[in-house]
Amino acid sequence: MRKNRIKQFILVGCLIATTCFAMAYAGKTNSSASPTPRSINKKGIVTLSGFLTQDKIYAGSDGMVSLALTINTDDIKNTGISENTETSQHVDLVIVLDRSGSMNGKKLDDAKKAALNLISGLSPSDRFALITYSNTAIRLSDLVYVTPSARERLRAVISRISANGGTNIGHGLAEGINILTASDKTGNIGKVILISDGLANQGIIDPNALGNMASVAAEKDFSITTVGLGLDFNEQLMTAIADRGTGTYYYLENPSAFAAVLQKELHCASTIAASSVKIRIPEKNGIKLIDAGGHPIFHKNNMAIFFPKDLQSGETRKLFLNLKIPTGREKTFKISGIDLAYRFNDTPYTVKFTTPFTLACVSDPKTAMASIDKDTWEHKVIQEDFNRLREEVAEDIKTGRKKQAMKRIENYRSTQQTINAQVQSEAVAGNLEKDLMDLRDTVADTFSGRESEVQEKQKKNAKALQYEGYSGRR
Repeated sequence: MRKNRIKQFILVGCLIATTCFAMAYAGKTNSSASPTPRSINKKGIVTLSGFLTQDKIYAGSDGMVSLALTINTDDIKNTGISENTETSQHVDLVIVLDRSGSMNGKKLDDAKKAALNLISGLSPSDRFALITYSNTAIRLSDLVYVTPSARERLRAVISRISANGGTNIGHGLAEGINILTASDKTGNIGKVILISDGLANQGIIDPNALGNMASVAAEKDFSITTVGLGLDFNEQLMTAIADRGTGTYYYLENPSAFAAVLQKELHCASTIAASSVKIRIPEKNGIKLIDAGGHPIFHKNNMAIFFPKDLQSGETRKLFLNLKIPTGREKTFKISGIDLAYRFNDTPYTVKFTTPFTLACVSDPKTAMASIDKDTWEHKVIQEDFNRLREEVAEDIKTGRKKQAMKRIENYRSTQQTINAQVQSEAVAGNLEKDLMDLRDTVADTFSGRESEVQEKQKKNAKALQYEGYSGRR
C-alpha cells in the first residue's frame, strides 16, 4: 500500500514537472514569436505601437538604443469608415519633366509615353498640370480637370515636347510647388512628380536650398516625389527633395520603367488615408533622436520632429528610431510623449503613447545584452542597420573610397556577430553570411577593370546601393 502511494506521488510529481516544463517552453516560444508591444495606442484610423530593442543599456557604452515604431492605418474603403463611397480619392497631379539636352531620344520618348498613358487613366474629377524645364521652366498646362476635351489638349501639348539646354531643377520645382499652393482646394490629394536625368547646373544648384524649397509640401498638405533616370543625376539631391517633400524617390536605370512608376504614384495618391503625417519625440533628460529611418530630423524647443510620407488605406509601416541615452551613471529613463499627428477627411488627429517606455542604464554589460528582444533587434538589423550600411557604402563607392567601404563592412560584421552570439538570430546570421558578402563582392567588383569601366561601375553601383538602402529603411 505504501509502495503504491509512493508510486502515485512519483507519478503525480512527474506529471506536474512535465506540465510546468511544457508551459514554460510554450510561454518562451510564444514570447519569442510574438513579443508584447511596450506601448500601443489608437486615434481615428491610425494605430501606433512601439517596441524597444532592449530595455537595458550598460553604463559607459555609446548609449545607442532603437525604438521600433509600427504604424497601422485602417482599411477605410472596406470598413465603411470613410465618408467617400468611391473606390479611390481624386488627385491633383503635377508633372515636372526635365527636357534638357541629355533627355533627347529614348529617355524623353519614354517619359512622354508614360505621361500620355497616365492622363488616359485620370477622371474628370482629377486635375493635371504639366511643367517642363531646361535652362528655365515652362508651364505647359495649369492645373485643369481632365475632361475629354482637356485630355486631347494635353496629349497634343505632350507630343510637342522636345529636348535642349541645361538643367534648372530649382525653377521646375518652384513652378510645380507654386501651382499647387496657388490652386483652389477641392479635397483632391496633391502630388508633384519631379523627373530628371542630370545634375542641377542652372539657377539654384545647392542641394540644401532645393531640399528646403521642397519642405513646404508638409505644411501645405501635398507631397513631392522624385524620379532619377540614368547614371548622371545626383541621387543625394533627389533623395533630399523627396524626403523634405514627404514623397518617394525612385531610381530608374532604364527609361522604359517610367510608365510603371507613374502608375504606381497615381495609385498611391488615390489611396491615401492619412496625410500631413508628423512624428514628434520629446528630447529631455539628455535623450536625443539621432536617426529616424533616414528621414530628415528637425530639432526645436527640446522636440525632435520628422515627416514620414502619407499613409495609404490599410497600410502597415515600420520605422526604427535610433536614440542616444546618457550612460554616465546607473539610472532609469522614461521615454514619454511620443506622438503622431495626421489629417483624415480634412480633420486633424493625434495618436500618442500613453504608457512610457522604460529603459535602465545598468553596470553589467551581460545584463544589458540579455535584455535584447530577439524579434525586434532582428528586424532592426535587417531593415535599418544593413540598409543604412548600403547607403554608406554607396557613398564610399561614389567617391572612390574602396578601403573605407571594406573597413565599414568588416566593422559591421564584427559588431553584429558579437551581439548575435548572444541573441542567436538565424536571420541575422544569414544576413551576415550572404547579403553582407554580396555587398563586399560588389565593392571589390566595382574597382576592378580598366579605369573607364571602374568609373561607369562606380556610378551604377553607387546609385543602385543607395536606392536599395533608401527604399529598405522607409
